[in-house]
Amino acid sequence: MAQSLKSLKDRIRSVENTKKITSAMEMISVAKLNRISDFASSIKPYAESIETILKNLLTSVEALRNPFLEKRTQIKNIAVCVITSDSGLCGSYNMNIIRLAEKFILEKGAGNIKLICVGKRGASYFRSKKTTEIINNFVGFNGRYAPKIFKEISEYLIDIYTKHEVDEVYVVYSHLSTGMVYRPVVDKFLNIEPTKGETIPYMLEPAGPEILEKLIPRFVNIKLNNILLQAFTAEHSARSIAMKSATDNATELLSALILLRNKIRQANITQDMLEIISSSEALKG
Repeated sequence: MAQSLKSLKDRIRSVENTKKITSAMEMISVAKLNRISDFASSIKPYAESIETILKNLLTSVEALRNPFLEKRTQIKNIAVCVITSDSGLCGSYNMNIIRLAEKFILEKGAGNIKLICVGKRGASYFRSKKTTEIINNFVGFNGRYAPKIFKEISEYLIDIYTKHEVDEVYVVYSHLSTGMVYRPVVDKFLNIEPTKGETIPYMLEPAGPEILEKLIPRFVNIKLNNILLQAFTAEHSARSIAMKSATDNATELLSALILLRNKIRQANITQDMLEIISSSEALKG
């Protein structure tokens, strides 16, 4: 019984230490979430405005020859950029993205897919599978906003598309909606498929085609920046939720272990008292 009590005390101490770690990680994740969500919130209206203006201009301006708008007649190679985290402890965040990416790859045919992995988790998973070629990977973000590397990823995706190394580019990531709710999505990055906007009589200076020539590359860059910021915000949100859940579970387990420890202590005290009383009665007899 004494050994059992000692083991229980060791376990309680272990759970207490784990709770301290998960609680600290939760606070760190919340702090990072607040920081990255500020960037995401500031860039989102700008990205949406550019997209709206682009749609309206493409509706208003006559047919425009632009490599980003070009629809390839034969789709031989498809680039898929999979955005996951560099570290774990974020629940099912990474696996949900990876499952969706695998489903998309299966639909398109693994032989036609070229992978670009952003984050160690996705790169490690697909490297171990060896079913799809990984042509590049970007790691070491740890969910931080890094404009220089964001630009590097954007330029790389644009480069392989404009050089006809791939015919389409898709991005698989966690899309963030209202209330910090996120879900994995597949978003077509290139080519840009014009959708009908409002026919607005813009007064344009210079001419519409010249404006579009400058606006389209800017839109492409800002779109990927928006996607990466949403993905990182979703990552920190997932990690903070996972750490909160772990802390709550540790609290419940700790309460149960402390109750069990008290019961064992009470049983030991009762046993000691019974032995004293029995010894006393035996001496009297």
